Amino acid sequence: MSGKNEGVTEGLKGFLADTYVLLAKTQACHWNARGKNFYGIHKLTEEQYGELFQAVDEIAERIRALGGDAPVSLADMLGLASLDEAKEVHATDEAVRLLTADNRALAERAKELALDADEADDLATADMLTERVQVHEKAAWMLSSHLG
Repeated sequence: MSGKNEGVTEGLKGFLADTYVLLAKTQACHWNARGKNFYGIHKLTEEQYGELFQAVDEIAERIRALGGDAPVSLADMLGLASLDEAKEVHATDEAVRLLTADNRALAERAKELALDADEADDLATADMLTERVQVHEKAAWMLSSHLG
């Protein structure tokens, strides 16, 4: 792995870990949704965790393409993540607020990493991360819209 891409690869590992944590939290919200917005939240979070599942594969494959190794265990993922994992079932509105904040945080992290990748002349990674910005901003908007 070249020195120029090493920082990008390490950043991607953390981004992958955060995406994995968000996937788990989104699926937990899907499973535990209750109340008047049940159906809407249940369907929205199902779409979102499905998209996140595909994203973790794409991010991990990009890490490999850059010559790095993707994290192997859940402990590795949690050690690399900046997002906190869910430790309890939250009321649906609170879970939606947490998912909204996490999506916004990942959009910001993707922006920073995209700039790093661009600076390292890694246009493929920058392009992938630019797409992730759009996905996470839209997810945050759709989630927060359920809160009124």
